[in-house]
Amino acid sequence: MADNSERIAEIRELLRTGAKRTSTDGTSVEFDLASLRQELRQLIAEDDTLAGSRPVASTIRLGGV
Repeated sequence: MADNSERIAEIRELLRTGAKRTSTDGTSVEFDLASLRQELRQLIAEDDTLAGSRPVASTIRLGGV
């Protein structure tokens, strides 16, 4: 079971701010927003703990015959 919720939240925050570069204690980090979006999609697809996610193959038949 993959729980990627922490990393998903981090990436969403980075994308929300739109920051491409940050500097902390003299260390600069540059972000590639396209790569972050791709990683986010992959993490969401692999995450088992997202609320409301259901298996693709599940169906419910409520009709008659």
